[in-house]
Amino acid sequence: MIMIRRFDDLPIQAKLAIIVMLICSTLVMLMTVLFVFDKVFSFRRSMVENHTMLAETIAKNSTAALAFDDPAAALETLSALRVVGDVVEAAIYTGPGTLFAVYRQDGLDTKEVAKVSEKILAEVRNETQMMAVHIFDNGYLELAAPIILEKKQIGYITIRADLKELYNRLLGSIVLVVALLVAMGVLAQLVSVRLHRFIARPLVGLLETMDSVGRESNYSYRVKKLNNDEFGSLTEGFNSMLAEIEKRDEELARHREDLEILVNKRTMELVLANQQLQKEIEDRKEIQDQLARAQRMEAIGTLAAGVAHDLNNILSGVVSYPELLLMRLPRDHEMSGPLTTIRTSGQKAAAIVQDLLTLARRGAMVMEVLDLANVVDDYLASPECANMLDRHPDIRIVRNFAGDLLRVKGSPVHLGKTVMNLVINAAEAMSQGGVITLTLHNSYLDKPVHGYKKITEGNYVILTVADTGHGISAEDLRFIFEPFYTRKKMGVSGTGLGMAVVWGAVQDHKGYIDVRSMPGEGATFSLYFPATAQLHSQEQLEDLQQYRGKGEMILVVDDVKEQRIIAGDILRELGYLADAVASGEEAVEYLKKRTVDLLVLDMIMDPGIDGIETYRQALQLKPHQRAIIASGYSEYNRVELAMKLGVMMHLRKPYTIGGLAKVVRQEIDRKDHR
Repeated sequence: MIMIRRFDDLPIQAKLAIIVMLICSTLVMLMTVLFVFDKVFSFRRSMVENHTMLAETIAKNSTAALAFDDPAAALETLSALRVVGDVVEAAIYTGPGTLFAVYRQDGLDTKEVAKVSEKILAEVRNETQMMAVHIFDNGYLELAAPIILEKKQIGYITIRADLKELYNRLLGSIVLVVALLVAMGVLAQLVSVRLHRFIARPLVGLLETMDSVGRESNYSYRVKKLNNDEFGSLTEGFNSMLAEIEKRDEELARHREDLEILVNKRTMELVLANQQLQKEIEDRKEIQDQLARAQRMEAIGTLAAGVAHDLNNILSGVVSYPELLLMRLPRDHEMSGPLTTIRTSGQKAAAIVQDLLTLARRGAMVMEVLDLANVVDDYLASPECANMLDRHPDIRIVRNFAGDLLRVKGSPVHLGKTVMNLVINAAEAMSQGGVITLTLHNSYLDKPVHGYKKITEGNYVILTVADTGHGISAEDLRFIFEPFYTRKKMGVSGTGLGMAVVWGAVQDHKGYIDVRSMPGEGATFSLYFPATAQLHSQEQLEDLQQYRGKGEMILVVDDVKEQRIIAGDILRELGYLADAVASGEEAVEYLKKRTVDLLVLDMIMDPGIDGIETYRQALQLKPHQRAIIASGYSEYNRVELAMKLGVMMHLRKPYTIGGLAKVVRQEIDRKDHR
């Protein structure tokens, strides 16, 4: 503290002299220290490199002496170190660590040599050590290098070198630093005298004003001009700068709020534009992917249609003739094996052609109304499924079908092929065994399926095939439906067309497919097939006779066109008269002009009034109007409100023939209606 106070009382000239001298001295000291350290490290690095090269050279020249146990030759090799002035001593040891030969410049005996080198001997004795090691200790460089013969360590060499040359260099650097410090002191005194006159006074005013402005953020301060020299011009410029900053600061304060509003507005516009652009890019990419896939499928279909006939004719001979020859030859005949291989290869080729034909038949399939449960059960009872289970005895198939499944319209052949490919794919994904679960259930879809932007709203039958196998990576999920894309061994585990056939069948049936999988967690394929209200040509309706209509008039109110068509077709098939409207408002207008025996009301209709409000207004027109509520889902409070209005029957979507027939008949026949 005393020294600081004394410094504060010194004149500016003395302060400048001390400051300049301290700065210059510090810089000189720093540069000198860096220079010295650089020289020391450079010298030590160079010394290590030179002596390492020297040790490796002597080690190579000593291999013969060690190999033939010739200490004299080893000593002669070490004697070459006399020309290296800083090498104090060197020694050669055998592999076990026995001293073999020693060179001494200063008269040290053998025991002392071994002692000073013990710090690095332990490291170099390691048989796996193939490089030189070194340390700096007590003013010496101690270095050891292995002696290698045919990639095997047979001994090692140690060298001890003096560091006197390094110390001499350091002493010279110290003398240079002292001389520079003295020179800098004289120079600092001369510079401080000149600086005091031209810098000190103007700078004090500038510093005081800058401190005030920085502390208070007040740009109204000004510096007093003392001279008309450069510092006077600097003062004027500084004052002008403060005035300009003060003016701009006021302008910025006025426009800050407007700028923030404008930035927020533009930011929102950019965000919305970016979102729209991103959506357009995603939509375009999806369209491009769909177009590319459709083009690939079309190309394969064209190829299959063009060559399948000729290929099958050729393959008939490849498959049939080996079978004919095998029938005529003894089982142990030497040609039985090659003929069997030819037949098997022909059968695999025929399977590939068959898959190609399956793709080629897309758009030309014979559709019929069918029950997907029968299609799945037919495959499970087929020889193909039995053969698959024989090949994979550790796999178990679980069947989980919901009751009262809706019908679908499709091709039994292609749907059966789809089920077979999915089951085989699941089985081959479980090399250690596992469970394949087949699930069938109804569902009403009004939101897009995973992987699709849009879907057709309506009733669907969902086929799910889940396995407990190794799963599918995210990269493979992008390409699993591509023709000939497979991670399996082509021709052994499949043709590479199985998943393409599945994709093609789903597209032809106007359905959707969703695949969920994670590596190690199995895979789940969910296929969505549109349901149909058409009856199977062989379906028996005797059980519905008790629920058949007697010509009663029923009005279907639903905002979804497909639901109106399905309900109307079922009701007319059951013997009722049916009509349909698309909203609650249309239903109220309809009732003003006509009388109906029963209303079938959708619970939720958008836009417009819902089913309950429609029924409330219908009761105002016709107090004894009967109605049932239909919905894809139900909330308890809404159902309770409908019951209070007089609706006693609730029908859950998707519609089934039996469910709709039963509820309609029971409501019309109900005696306790108000």
